Formats: sequence, structure tokens, C-alpha cells
Amino acid sequence: MTAIPESSSFPLTDRIVITGLGAVCSLGNSIMEIGRGLRSGKSGIEEITDFDTGEPGFSAAQVKNPPLIKTDIHPQLARSMGKHLSLLLASTEEALCSSGIRPDMFDPQDIGFFAGMGMVDYHVEDLLPAVLKSLSRGGDLDYDRFFFSGYQEIYPLWPLGMLNNVVFCQAAIHFGLRGENCVFSPHGDAGIQAVAEAVKVLREGKAKVALAGGVSEEISPLSLARARLKGMIRPPEHKSGAGSPEGAASEIVLGECGAMLVLEPMSGAIDRGANILARVAGFGFSCEKDHRGSFASEQAIISAIEGALSQAELGPGQIELIMFGSLSQNEMEAVREIFDMDLEAPVMVATAKTLGEALAAGPILNTAIGLSIQDLAVLPRAICPYPPTGGGAPRGPSNTGRVLINGISYEGRCASMIVEKTAGETK
Repeated sequence: MTAIPESSSFPLTDRIVITGLGAVCSLGNSIMEIGRGLRSGKSGIEEITDFDTGEPGFSAAQVKNPPLIKTDIHPQLARSMGKHLSLLLASTEEALCSSGIRPDMFDPQDIGFFAGMGMVDYHVEDLLPAVLKSLSRGGDLDYDRFFFSGYQEIYPLWPLGMLNNVVFCQAAIHFGLRGENCVFSPHGDAGIQAVAEAVKVLREGKAKVALAGGVSEEISPLSLARARLKGMIRPPEHKSGAGSPEGAASEIVLGECGAMLVLEPMSGAIDRGANILARVAGFGFSCEKDHRGSFASEQAIISAIEGALSQAELGPGQIELIMFGSLSQNEMEAVREIFDMDLEAPVMVATAKTLGEALAAGPILNTAIGLSIQDLAVLPRAICPYPPTGGGAPRGPSNTGRVLINGISYEGRCASMIVEKTAGETK
């Protein structure tokens, strides 16, 4: 199977720019808090204590106190949607606020909304009342009792709450977003796909502004089990680096996160006096499973990065910063292949070392971090490693140029995006 780049067909003649950022993760409920935590060397990864993992020592980067946003959503439906709803609402609210966009500034039909979203799992407590009402005198589940009356204890909208696009729709209703929209699932490539679709819609004039972001999965027994089946994570006793799946990072833990970008055509952003943070320069997409496992192959990652460089009309030497999630072995090999590490090498940041693997939210969070932290020299070495060959010296710490963001799926897909930071062009 050959990796096939899926480059976007639209030319980037009219630049699309980023004017707003928002994020919630284990280090904080805002971009400012997250940046402060990274600069101080904090880690959002802790041992899981709020439920039984079955094995001691399992860690994750959980959002302990997600911000509460008052909505008209029924409490039971909100509970069914779990942290997904609060993470999406909070990151979207911050992104809109930072962009300076007010509710009455645009027609709701002119605001696009796109997001990559992880799976929403059920809560056992949602089914427990129905089960208890359906038990026989001997304590066994009586299906006659269940179908006669027990099922009525289940909240009618409970199944819908587990659809990630319902979370997405509830956020759109809350913020009054009625333009072009789509949900992508469920891993890092989905977050970048959301941004690419927003850019396409803006260039085609189908929207005047668009939000694009991602939401991780909530850390739960089900999400941990799913990640183990995919080979993403391993039991604590096996986290020694030896015997890890080929192409995987040596130490992956899951992370919770919601992150959002606001995008606009440059002309519109300048007209309204917006603070322009970066231009979106190009995308690259590819898909091929590593023959030794389910991770994206080295060739697929190379194809995605080269596709983004080609669309942005840039050479490898013009990239100053590469933002990874977990920085898997295959990603490291792809970087060695594309970038001349014997010369001046780009700075590489792997945020999952501190914030966990946030799946669809990861690339969006990395974009926000890459655009908001000016001095990478203050970041801990754990997430800002040396170039993989050890041959060349990294570029200087001031990150003021072009940033490559990489996102992969643990099913073989991968995506790359390049953004170019600006000095804040305003009218």
C-alpha cells in the first residue's frame, strides 16, 4: 500500500488568517494559564485516582476543573455529553473573545464551525436506575420488567448524548453559529482537517469567519481500554520503551483538551481592525498504516509534511518550529528524511510529554501554543528535545516565523499544517 497525499485542491491566493485562540487542558482553562504552566515547567500528567483503572500507576492529563458556562441545555443531556461539552464551549468562548468578535458583528449564517472530536462514552450511572427497576427478586435482570417499565428510567435523549456531533450542535446553538459546518473524527488528523475545511469555506466565500478546533476524548475506563486496544498506551508495568509498538512514542498517556481557532480572510480581518496572529500557509494529508502496527507509516508522514511544504511553496529550511503531539518514532524518522539536521535544525516541541495525547484537539492546542509562546528557551527540555540526529544545532529560541504542526491517527492517517506568524497586521 502506497501513501497517497491528499493535497487540498484549492489555491491559497487569498490568505486566510488566524485572529483568535482558545484552549482548555490539564494545565489551565485558558491560553494564558497553559502558557504560564509550560513556562514554569509544570506537567499536567498525574496518576488517575477518580476511578479504578484495574492496574495501579495509570496516568493521564485530566482537566480537573473545567470552566462552567451557563447554557439552556437540559442538565441530564449535558451530563450525558460529559466534559466534551464544557471543553468545546470554553475553548470556543475564549477564541471568540480573543478575536474581538461580538455576537451581533456577523450574520449567524456567515459563521462557519468545524471541529475534530473524539468519541463520547456512556456513563454506567445513566443506566443503573433502569437496571435496578428491572431486577427480579433473586437479583437477576428480568427483561420482561425492563421492557414493561424499567426502560422508562433511561433519559430519552441519552443515546443522542453519546454522538459527538450532538455536542457540536449544542455548542453551535449556544453561540448562534448557523453557517457551514462539519464534524471530523477522532484523532489528530481530524483537527487539521477541520482547519482545512474552514479555510476552504472562507476562500469560497461561503462564510466571512469560521471557527475550527478539536476536542479530545474524556479520560474514562472505556477510553483507556480503547487506547490499549489501538496500541496507543500500555499498562504501567510495560512502559519501559522495550517492546513498544513500532512507530509509537515510548511513553504515551491520554490527555483531555478542547482547543479552538478563529479564522478570517485577511482583507476582512484588516477591515475590522483585528489582531492577526498568523497566516495559514498550507496543508498536506496522507494515509498508510505502518506494516508493523496501526500507526501512520514513516512514508505517510513524509508525504503529509511534503504536501504542506509544497502547498505553502516553502522549503524545509524555511520551517523554524515543528509542533508534534507525541513525537513518535516514525515522525522522528520522517523529520530526519526531510530536514537537513546537520545544518540549522528547526526547534521541535512534543507537547504530549506534558499535556498528554489529546487526539483531535492536539494539533489545535499545538497551534495555539506555537503562536502564543514567544520564547521557546523557557520551555522544559522534556517537551523541547534536541534534533533527533544530534548533528545540527537548533535554531534560536525566538519563534517568530513559520510553524509546522503535525497530527496523526492511530489508524494510519496523518496531516500536516503550516502557519506563518505575523507581527500583528491591523488596519
